[in-house]
Amino acid sequence: MQVTEPEDAQRYALLYQATIDHAVSGAPDLMARLVVHTRAALRDMEGRAHDRREAERLTGSRRQLNQCEADVIARFSEELKAAFARIASREQTLAVGAGQPHFAQIAGMDAAQVEQSVENARVRHAVQIAADQALAELNALICTMLGLEQVQLDRNPLRPAVYVDAVTSALSQMPVPALVRQGWISLMSGALGQELDVYYRQLCTDLRDRGVAAIKSASGAAAADPSAVAPLPERKAVTFERLQALLGRASARNALPGSNEYQASTEPVPLEASDTLAQDGGPIGFRATVPAAFEVARDMNQLEQIAQRLEERDEVGAAAQGGQTSRREQLRQAAHGLDQALALEVVAMMVDNIRHDPRLLPPVQDLVAQLEPALLRLALVDPQFFSHKQHPARRLLHEITHRSIAFESPDSRGFSGFMDPLHEAVTPLADGDITSAMPFDQALARLVLAWDEPAGREKRQIAKAVLALQLAEQRAALAQTMVRDVLQRPEAVQVPSAMLDFICGPWAQVVAHARITDTTGADDPGHFAGLIDALMWSAQPALTQQDPSALRQMVPDLLHKLHLGLASIGYPAEQAASFFLALEQQHQRGLDAQEFADTDRVDPDAPDFTASVARWTEADSSWLAPAEARASGFIDMLIEEEVKPGDALGGRLVVGAWVALMVDGSWSRTRLAWTSANGSLLLFSDALGFIQSLSRRACGQLFANGHLRVITSDPVEDALDAVAQTALKNSVDVEV
Repeated sequence: MQVTEPEDAQRYALLYQATIDHAVSGAPDLMARLVVHTRAALRDMEGRAHDRREAERLTGSRRQLNQCEADVIARFSEELKAAFARIASREQTLAVGAGQPHFAQIAGMDAAQVEQSVENARVRHAVQIAADQALAELNALICTMLGLEQVQLDRNPLRPAVYVDAVTSALSQMPVPALVRQGWISLMSGALGQELDVYYRQLCTDLRDRGVAAIKSASGAAAADPSAVAPLPERKAVTFERLQALLGRASARNALPGSNEYQASTEPVPLEASDTLAQDGGPIGFRATVPAAFEVARDMNQLEQIAQRLEERDEVGAAAQGGQTSRREQLRQAAHGLDQALALEVVAMMVDNIRHDPRLLPPVQDLVAQLEPALLRLALVDPQFFSHKQHPARRLLHEITHRSIAFESPDSRGFSGFMDPLHEAVTPLADGDITSAMPFDQALARLVLAWDEPAGREKRQIAKAVLALQLAEQRAALAQTMVRDVLQRPEAVQVPSAMLDFICGPWAQVVAHARITDTTGADDPGHFAGLIDALMWSAQPALTQQDPSALRQMVPDLLHKLHLGLASIGYPAEQAASFFLALEQQHQRGLDAQEFADTDRVDPDAPDFTASVARWTEADSSWLAPAEARASGFIDMLIEEEVKPGDALGGRLVVGAWVALMVDGSWSRTRLAWTSANGSLLLFSDALGFIQSLSRRACGQLFANGHLRVITSDPVEDALDAVAQTALKNSVDVEV
């Protein structure tokens, strides 16, 4: 174990940030060099082209690259910077990189798209190999600066996959044909690998010279790019082409035209009948999906590879169960042809990925493993499991894993209450015969009922909180309109900053609240809007000292209406008292001509209209009345000036997402339950129904400070995506 002294830790932290900043600043030059290389390669290919059309195509590609060069450089820099920020926030890395297909997309891909996906995988692989030797040392040096005890590849933001994804994302935004874009990516990959190799070597030398010592890799550490699930042994028989063929046929079998909804088979095939089915195409459940051309691919070598892999899993499962015989041998015997053998292997890979998902607690991982035999049997009789996210078995797995993310440990409050009904539902599935998706549908219905029955109180709390937040959002939107009108008034320039802040802040909320809650149809309910002129005039001693009698006559009614207005929104008494004291001082200065005539006196509240406009134009208008804050658990945060209105979280914080949130020095897991119509307010609820709400700007600040981490919340889809990525890698590594 490596011990890092506090002074070293601080020095390493500064050095790490300087390294990342240097990489960001160097991004434009790096992409410029890649463009130069690609342009030169295209020109060389033009000169060697024997076909006129091919030469013209290459010339057109080069000209399009020239036109897009500035945009490509800018986009690449933005994508790389965003990727570094995501890694720094410790957001869970997704299994799918830029330009790589999700499992759900594979069924609908045509041959050209399959080929393009495999080519993109080859690009990633080629860049990884080109920079691999220097990368190993850099990984260790980066992890040293991060204070880690062993090498963790996913903590190195400079790894090749991050650069490849940034290049692919940048180019994907260019308005050019896919064939042209793919040609650029392929040509850039060779240059990128060489560029990174040189960069890594130079960076390693520089870091060593600065006294950074590389930590040692943990025994058996994986050398592949990380994903949301742990890297597992690869199954070479499952290539991307075969996976696409399998899923394409499964999707076409029973899919409803124009619909993604799951439709149960009207005549499910009993598994035990499969041995007696005709031999010309496998079991009825798959016969219509297997074209004659695919029969050629059903060679014994590939079937043997899959059988061997499942047999190894049998041995592991039997050892874990005290020598009990598994059912997988029966399933292998029931499988007909490569399609069903591949279906079994895809399920086994998916379960393996879920079992090694670090987001899931060990009891949940074990429970999913118990479901594997039932899922394997289902794969033989209902191929729609692969093609429909709404398939009952997929939904059951999703509900189990998604809801479990709420708990940080098996000792968390409520975890046993979560697991007890799960065991009751899963045991019959694991032990019973599966001839259709119906048992999964029934188990899911029982679980949802068990989980949701005690959640009634939470739903009522959320509904109450949503009403409070909706009122606050509606009031804030109306208040913001009033603020813009106030700031456009010519006389606003002379109003002291403190008074302008009051008018644009609390008083705008008062006026908006009066209009929202008014039932009389009055133009100015409570006459609160009409008070703005009096407020602006009475706060300027230079004006009021010219007519002190008018000020004396105005003050009583002014103060009365101010008290009424602030009380209507439950404005805190302490803050109100502070305002009234400051207002009284301004009024007194207007009545004391001698004091005001002292021109040498510095006015601490002199108008700074430019600053006020900037402050209220960019202000977080998500103010809640105390009662609303209590109903919604609102956390009122002081927003740092450098936090801009833009959403630092991008589109990653969506309803249903789980986040790790640090409040008052402690971490908790909570789920985004609701966002307001304009996205300015967010409501969270944890596993026990405790609710909290925050403004989006506050969430952005927490995210930027490392106090909010998004936890990708669909382990099942991530596990299937990891299957797709393994299949892609197999297509690159293995001649099929």
